[in-house]
Amino acid sequence: MNSPIKIGAVIPTFNRAESLKTILTCLRDQRPGAHMITTIPIVVVDGSTDGTLEMLAAEFPTAAIVHGDGNWWYTRSINEGIKKARRQNCNYILTLNDDLTFSSDYIDTIVADHLTAGPDSVIGSISLSATTPRQITFSGVARITRTLKEYNYLPKFSPISEDNLSGLKPSLVLSGRGILYPMAIFDRFGLYDERLVQYSSETDFTYTISGHGIPVMISYNARVYENVRLTSDGAIYNNPSLRALLRSIRNKYSINSWYKTRYYAIKHRGAITGSLIALMRMAGVLKNFVLVKLKPKR
Repeated sequence: MNSPIKIGAVIPTFNRAESLKTILTCLRDQRPGAHMITTIPIVVVDGSTDGTLEMLAAEFPTAAIVHGDGNWWYTRSINEGIKKARRQNCNYILTLNDDLTFSSDYIDTIVADHLTAGPDSVIGSISLSATTPRQITFSGVARITRTLKEYNYLPKFSPISEDNLSGLKPSLVLSGRGILYPMAIFDRFGLYDERLVQYSSETDFTYTISGHGIPVMISYNARVYENVRLTSDGAIYNNPSLRALLRSIRNKYSINSWYKTRYYAIKHRGAITGSLIALMRMAGVLKNFVLVKLKPKR
């Protein structure tokens, strides 16, 4: 690569000072590797009131901070972080969640995989549970059907030995937990769709660019570890109450949001087919809720 590798690591956060401190420590503790890399933490603080700003000033004074008004949520926070990275002359973006951890060679590993895949490539990270024994939380998507059903390489929450993970695989979409983008991708395709306020904007963006021939890959070498309990209020795997589930369906900021589900489906499959897909998705959410509740407790 001719130009220096300068990465803006964009981390949206809201009232998670302790977990934010952990991921920033992971970034700070990256070991020098085979590539000359500068990584700038860009923390998008969307109205936090838990001492986040004071912690950043005291312990991470070199982090670039973007101040949200409390109503940006995930997608606008990512977009404002990308804009900040542009002003910092970064030529790469790494999107991260504030509940992640990773090893001290993570940045060098994901950059190496990008260089292997090619200068236009977008590389996502395999996501595992932070707790042991490790479980898969995102392994990449091998196929997407006409009804937007995704077929993962490995079943979500299946147990896995990290010794069996290596290499790169094409993935039609990526999870936002550790995506390395060349900045030129955003120059060409624009930023994340802010109508997808909290969930699915990274899925939408990577699905769009993979459809335009951009190599979108999942790295099994670059691993991030996710605190599952800190994400996805209303998600079935967190065993919500019926009231919480119904509230999540009505809430446009929720993973189960009817608004989000219908908008995404119509965007990618058209008005009629997309609306039918959204109805099928909602029926599936309710079905899975019932199955979880009926599952015998150990």
